[in-house]
Order: sequence, then structure tokens, then C-alpha cells
Amino acid sequence: MSTAVDLGGVKALVIDDQEFVRTIVKKMLQQVGLGSVVEAHDGTSGLEMAERERPDVVICDVQMRPVDGFGFVKALRALPYGRTMPVIMLTAHTDATTVSRAKELNVNAFLAKPVLPPALREKIITVIADAKAAAG
Repeated sequence: MSTAVDLGGVKALVIDDQEFVRTIVKKMLQQVGLGSVVEAHDGTSGLEMAERERPDVVICDVQMRPVDGFGFVKALRALPYGRTMPVIMLTAHTDATTVSRAKELNVNAFLAKPVLPPALREKIITVIADAKAAAG
């Protein structure tokens, strides 16, 4: 486990089409010590927010309309700054098809809903530390 990540300096982007889920996730992120949290309500607005805010980590729901989580990640990975941006998928669907599709798109981690703050914190630390290590 790496504790070299200062969560106080981390900016997260939460993308979910359900406002109450975004609110819960945002509260959890603040509870575990994240510096700032920005929100988007679907994949399209998430892409705009990722470009404008350049978050350190994205926490994204899979099932959203009109652009779902996979559509968001595919579009994000096509952008120069988005190729290595850590993405954690938050989903109630952890079936093999969903997981394999996420792997194809280089999703960094999966968390099953409902998520608990300690698990969310650990995943964030892991994906950010991995991204830093990969960047060299």
C-alpha cells in the first residue's frame, strides 16, 4: 500500500447521472480527505469537465444517458491528456462482460456499488500511485 499520495492535493471528478449518488460520493471523498471534487451528470459533460478541470482521478458510473461510462472513457482515452488519467468505474454491474469491456478501455479500477469510504480511499491512492509510477 502506498501512502505517498497526498489526498489533500487531489482533485476528483465524479460523473453520475443521479444527483444523490454524486452527492454521496462527493461527501465520501471529502470525508477521506480529498482536496477538491467537481461533478458532471453524464459522459458528455464529464468530458468537458475533465478537459477544463484536469482532475487527478475520475470516478465514473457505467450506466448513464445519453453517453455512458464506457463512451466517456473511450472519448477520454482518445485525448492526449486523457490517455493516462486514472479512471475508477463505480457500478452495480461487475459481470464479466462489463469488466472485460472496461479492461479494453484501460479503466484503472472497479468499485461495486454501494461503495464504502475506506475502499474508495484505497482505490484512489492505488490508481494515482500507479499512474505516477507509469509516468516515470
